[in-house]
Amino acid sequence: MTRLRRLKGLKVLLMDVDGVLTDGKLYHLVDKSGELVELKGVDTQDGLGLAWLASDGVKTGVISGRSSAGLAARAKMLKMSHVVQGTLAKTAAWERILSEEGASDAQAAFVGDDLPDLPLVRRAGFGVAVANARPEVKKAARYVTKARGGAGALREVAELILKARGSWTRLTREYGA
Repeated sequence: MTRLRRLKGLKVLLMDVDGVLTDGKLYHLVDKSGELVELKGVDTQDGLGLAWLASDGVKTGVISGRSSAGLAARAKMLKMSHVVQGTLAKTAAWERILSEEGASDAQAAFVGDDLPDLPLVRRAGFGVAVANARPEVKKAARYVTKARGGAGALREVAELILKARGSWTRLTREYGA
């Protein structure tokens, strides 16, 4: 099956967070009460691409080994349908989400960067590795982004999907391009 056909029939785009939605760096601060606060940086262009996908009917979401209140709030802002945090057993979350969405592996994409993402990159109809992913993940992926995680990789994937679905031209016209 060609990449265009895979992406045209896509229903769900899921991704890892640290190293994919972010550049993988974590900043730890301590607040006035002595509680640890974790900060992550995200790319606004990635966010806009994810919001466009949601408005085009693609269900988006994250499956992450770490938990972050900031991520939950960001996911809500981007109209993500699924947020699974605090699990390295990502396959069970994948299966549950696809079942809820009535989607098959072939109708789903997963974007990852590290070894815990490998089973889903392999299983997804469109498995993606970001440019700075581990070599094993890149080898398993159907597509490796030109951009690094946290630096436009998700925007790149979003544009591929929107173009395959025939939505990119309409979208760019809305902005006068």
